[in-house]
This record gives sequence, C-alpha cells and structure tokens, in this order.
Amino acid sequence: MQHYRALESLYLAAPTNRYFSPAIEIKKGRATITIPVKEDFFHIAGAVHGSTYFKALDDAAFFACNSLIDDVCSYGKLPALLFQAN
Repeated sequence: MQHYRALESLYLAAPTNRYFSPAIEIKKGRATITIPVKEDFFHIAGAVHGSTYFKALDDAAFFACNSLIDDVCSYGKLPALLFQAN
C-alpha cells in the first residue's frame, strides 16, 4: 500500500537512522524494525545496550499506530502501550 511505503520512506529519512542503519516493513497495525547490531552497540558487560532495544520498540510502536491512519500522520496522539518482560 502506498501509505505504508510513504511511512517507511519517512522513517528511513530520519537523521538518526544514518547511525543505526535500520530496515522497516509496515503492514496494517504492524511495523517490523530490524537493526543490524554493531560492535559499538554493546555496553561494558558485553550485551547490546538497552537504548538499541528501546529505539526499535519506540519506532515500531509509532509506525504501527500510524499505519492505521491513512489520511494524516499522527504525532503525539498514540495509544498507551505496555511492554512486559517475563
């Protein structure tokens, strides 16, 4: 759908994504973000820093919500999301 491709282009044009080099795929109510892990994403304990995970979750939630609205791009009126780790 053209709306999804426009959102994907918008996402990839963000200056911060020059550093993270992500890929995005948007479908109705879904956004899949893939970030290739670089060596400098790791913290001192040897695992990927949480900011990388947060970026992927934040971006995916935003674009999944906006995939449902095709007449405007919603900034700031997103539903509350709960992320739970078990």
